[in-house]
Amino acid sequence: MSGWARTTDGWALNLDGSNGALVFSLPRLELRSSSTGWRSLCFLVDGSQRERAAGSADSLMAAKAAAVEQARALLGPAHAGALDGAAVR
Repeated sequence: MSGWARTTDGWALNLDGSNGALVFSLPRLELRSSSTGWRSLCFLVDGSQRERAAGSADSLMAAKAAAVEQARALLGPAHAGALDGAAVR
C-alpha cells in the first residue's frame, strides 16, 4: 500500500494501494482542512461519499486515525486489511 499521499486539498488514501495524489480510485479516503478542523471524506465502492468531522486542525495523525476508524464502519470487513495500519502511514 502506498499510504497517505499529499494532495492540493489535503491528504488522500486509495485502498487499492495506488498513489492517492496521482490516481483517484475507489474506495478512497480524503482529509481536507476546514475552518473547524479536518474533514474526512470516504468515497465508497459505488462512488457515493460520506463526510464527517475528523478532528482538530493541529493533529494530522489523529485526523488520519479518525478517518480510518470511520471508514471501517462504512466499508465493513472486506476492506479491513487495507485499513490496518493506514492511520500511521
